[in-house]
Amino acid sequence: MLERLRVGLIGAGGISRAHLAALGGSSAARMVGIYDVDRSRAEQRAAEFGVGRVYRSWPDLLADGEVQVVGVLLPHHLHRQYAVEALEAGKHVVCEKPLAVDLAECDTMLDAARRAGRRLFPVHNRLYNLAYEAMGDLVRQGAIGSVFLAQTNGFEGPGAPLSRAWLADARGGGVLLAQAVHPAYALRWLLGEVEQVSCLYGGRKMVEMAAEDTAIVTLRFASGAVAEMTATFGIRHGPFDHAIMLYGEEGHVELRLRRDDPSHPHSLRLLSPRVHGDRAMHEVAVPDSSFSAAHFRRMWEDYARAIQTGKPARVSDVDGRKAVEIVLAARRSAELGQVVALPL
Repeated sequence: MLERLRVGLIGAGGISRAHLAALGGSSAARMVGIYDVDRSRAEQRAAEFGVGRVYRSWPDLLADGEVQVVGVLLPHHLHRQYAVEALEAGKHVVCEKPLAVDLAECDTMLDAARRAGRRLFPVHNRLYNLAYEAMGDLVRQGAIGSVFLAQTNGFEGPGAPLSRAWLADARGGGVLLAQAVHPAYALRWLLGEVEQVSCLYGGRKMVEMAAEDTAIVTLRFASGAVAEMTATFGIRHGPFDHAIMLYGEEGHVELRLRRDDPSHPHSLRLLSPRVHGDRAMHEVAVPDSSFSAAHFRRMWEDYARAIQTGKPARVSDVDGRKAVEIVLAARRSAELGQVVALPL
């Protein structure tokens, strides 16, 4: 049996709760210590989740020989700096999404991991959600035939960017980088490589933030399938959900994540004559998570096993770069008013 991977975190903001809850009691990884520039916040998280060490500085965390992997839970524009420094210090890195703010920064991070002989993983946590797994299994098993059309939505309110100053200003990168990166990596996982991207920003400012608060992105995949992603921070009165709808030659499957209904956090429905023998929508049973950060735990455990065995994980550093590339192509399309081909 493998020993548990020893983790140090930098960043004690809101997302750290999900990671700390996931690591607590994990069979594959355990927390060693946490650092945040706001020491009182780090101490609060440490007390809340039973973390043994609160580092006085970032160099103190890097110098801790017990720490094998660093979780970088910082604003987007800081990912490259801290991930590279951790890799150069001999640590593996798990970095919150998006991997970085541009492809040059992504490449610097990937190069640093190669040079150091260490692993770098993006936080693509939704791919470890049991409902996403079930959707992927249905597609791969041919339950709806060949997919030709997909739609996603991300409906969130202004509280998401306005609760974090860096997300509302130019450093946050807008709704594309902050939110649409999730369906971008999920659609690529489900449907394969993207070859063309186009995008329109909303013409009405719904949130006081520097970058776009609403966008519609269209994707064309190498398979010929097309997809539309709608992303917004402008919803004030619901529905507050995220959804993926896939349409195939022989059926339809839809997945919804509902943030405003913790008692029923996901819904997966399938129309498949091949599976059910009729043309009705059927609810697909997906085990309810015992706690809200269950998919983060499954992600950390997959990454820990990959680090300890040298085998691939479900998600790679290249997957993180590809997701950023899709988002940057959408941004370029909106700015130029034309379809953008990949790779950039």
